[in-house]
Amino acid sequence: MKINANEIISKNDFGFYSVINLPSTQELKKFYEKKYFQEEKSTYKHSYSQDELIHLENKPKIAEYILNNINKIKDKKILDVGCGEGFFANYFFKNNYKVTTLDFSSYGILQQNPQLISTLIQSDIFDSLKNIVKTKQKYQLINLSNVLEHVTHPIELLSQLKLLLDKDSLLRISVPNDYSDFQQFLLDKSYTTNTWLCPPEHLHYFTFESLKNLLNHVGFEVEIALGEFPIELFLANKHSNYVFDKTMGKNANKTRVEVDNFLFEQGLDKYIDFYKASAEIGFSRQVVIYAKLRN
Repeated sequence: MKINANEIISKNDFGFYSVINLPSTQELKKFYEKKYFQEEKSTYKHSYSQDELIHLENKPKIAEYILNNINKIKDKKILDVGCGEGFFANYFFKNNYKVTTLDFSSYGILQQNPQLISTLIQSDIFDSLKNIVKTKQKYQLINLSNVLEHVTHPIELLSQLKLLLDKDSLLRISVPNDYSDFQQFLLDKSYTTNTWLCPPEHLHYFTFESLKNLLNHVGFEVEIALGEFPIELFLANKHSNYVFDKTMGKNANKTRVEVDNFLFEQGLDKYIDFYKASAEIGFSRQVVIYAKLRN
């Protein structure tokens, strides 16, 4: 049955779409318990190629570079909220940062970076953050990668994170770039369908502009906005359209990883400038924003 997006989501004053009937905290907890249970019982073990491992480590390298260029790192304390498999956090862990990771499940870290298990606080993210706030700790970098679109109350989450930052800290947020102008172009050309609408997993759908609006409302100012490789460009060619031919997905991802690694090798300043331009026109599969507390 074709999903009518207008019956499921609506645009708010910030400009992003949210699910109209949000699940309760208990419903969402049950959904993710089932999801993680299925992952843990699966006999499939995901492995990464060398190119993919390089690509995964490039992300924290960029974050460290930006952090050093905005404010020289003083207190090497990093918080990774929704750390998943732990690749982002592990780069900093290897380089002698004090790392704290939060996630609902330990499955990802145990599979890929078990050396981080001592850094993990395994619980509901909101509960974990409330407990950390009580300790009055501050972090120089907080990473929130592919989390904001999943939570029922994004403003509450961002407000909690504000309490863990000081004036020299950075918040890095990465979310899917959904309902973008390029996605509309692809829909108009019948190159895709609305595949990105996927409640209850994704409850909110951001663009660069709408995420900036939300951050400004909560009390952040955006320092840098970066795009990431626009993998959806493959949908504009019938010979590489991975929506209509799922067998194309693996090669599309391989190209994304290898080309992005090539761009990274041209130098971090050039790489960042390239993806700043990508962000300005919204031509990116991900929205990546580095923000500071507003003075």
